[in-house]
Parts: sequence; C-alpha cells; structure tokens
Amino acid sequence: MSHYQHVSTFLSQKESDYLLERLNQEVPWTQVKYYKPERGYVITPRLTWVAGFHQETLYPLDIKGRTYVPNLVPSWLVELQSAIENHLNVKYNYLLFSLYRDEQDSIAYHSDNETFLGYNPNIASITVGAPRVFKLRHNHTKEVQPFDLAHGDLFVMKNDCQRNYMHTIPKQSVKVKPRISITFRKALNESASKNYYKYNTMNFND
Repeated sequence: MSHYQHVSTFLSQKESDYLLERLNQEVPWTQVKYYKPERGYVITPRLTWVAGFHQETLYPLDIKGRTYVPNLVPSWLVELQSAIENHLNVKYNYLLFSLYRDEQDSIAYHSDNETFLGYNPNIASITVGAPRVFKLRHNHTKEVQPFDLAHGDLFVMKNDCQRNYMHTIPKQSVKVKPRISITFRKALNESASKNYYKYNTMNFND
C-alpha cells in the first residue's frame, strides 16, 4: 500500500501556464508572522494564503480575539478541484497556497498529522512554476525519498504517509525561479479552520 502518488504533467502546459498567471495576479499573498511560546515570533520563509472551510455554511472565526472571515474557493479553481477529486475519488474542502519566491524560501520537515485531518488524511498538491525538490523522510529509518515536482505535477500523500513520514521543501544552493503549490485537504472541524487561517493568513505586521 503506497504512501504517495506522483502524477507528472497532471495539467497540460497551457493549463499550468494559465493557473500560474491567475495565482500570481489574484491571490493576496501574505508573509505570515505568529507567536509560539517555545520559539517566540516565527516568520514563515514563504508567502501563503488559504481558502475553504470545514463545513458548507460559513461563519466568522474568532481567533484569539480577532475575527477572521473565511475565504471562498476562487471560482477559477473549482474546475481544478473537481478534476483532482474525481481523479483520486476524494472530497476536499480546503486549499492552502504557498509561494516559494526563490531558493531561500522553504518549509522545514514536518507532518500534517493533526487530528482535525483524520487518521489517514489524503493530501494532494499541484505545482506550477519552477521545479523544486520535495522530500519524504521516514520517521524511523530516516530514509529520504526525493522528488522533482515540476510545472503541472500532482503529488499525493496518502494512507500512512502523515503517520510514518515527514516532508519538506528545502532551501536550494542554486538560484531558482518562483514555485507555487496548491495543497488540497479535508478539514473535519472548526479546529482545522482556526489553525489554517491563523497560520496562513496572519499579516506580517499583525
């Protein structure tokens, strides 16, 4: 039972180019800053945004005394979401957007193993823009599986992936052009919504 699926060129060149253009023009990218007691203020080394909600009926979220209004999934992404759902036979309700501007933007090894995603979450991502190395590392053996995710690729983490593996987009030693990913997830409750909006939309100056 595989823990991943990599579909090269899930989107055509034309579709990928169109998606990249819309994402660059219409997503309100944010440099996120948040506080963790054990680390102090953390500034994420990439730009992010989020759209979606844990249920069909939307309502404002109260996050540490501040009100966040959920973002609807942009209409120009509904067809893409449906195509991925049909391909994988999975339903999603959240889209997380990440813009890696250059070789210094990254995300450290981590697992998306929060209880609000369920026991074996199926998480899919679409890459557009410049290729970047994506790595999976087994929690016990420390074996690393690298993948070159290119323009239009679909990558799926499934089954035991979040329980037994961590993943990363590491910094690069050579210059690279921007890469954008959209990650599709199924949030189960309000805890997920509060987490995603807190850690993906809080403005740098908040």
